[in-house]
Amino acid sequence: MGDRWAGRGARYRDAARLIAGLATTEANTYRFADAMIQALLDAGFPPRTAAWANWTVFYLILGITQEQQAESTETAGLAAAFDDAEFPALRAASAYITAGTFDERFEFALGMQVTVLKAELGRTVPASGDGD
Repeated sequence: MGDRWAGRGARYRDAARLIAGLATTEANTYRFADAMIQALLDAGFPPRTAAWANWTVFYLILGITQEQQAESTETAGLAAAFDDAEFPALRAASAYITAGTFDERFEFALGMQVTVLKAELGRTVPASGDGD
């Protein structure tokens, strides 16, 4: 994602601080969702896609924030906990489970979401009456 995303990690963390730890029915959560959905609507996404994309980004932010706040001894020795026989895929990828910074992992995940949204924007939305 390169330079385009440089320095944005702090802003995402700020958004996470704004909403993390709050019930999903509080005003700050609504403000975040309203701004996010409006930006997606302005970009040309149908309402359902905008709402679901907001949901996806919102929970990415909450999840990475929760992981970051819990980071301490919980991740120390995590790879050793993956038994070869019981968790072979986790063991094979164990070097990457906690590799990189939170910003790097967040930017990777958000970049995947943006890539899918770009592809979705190019599709023709069927007139199915499902709210789109």
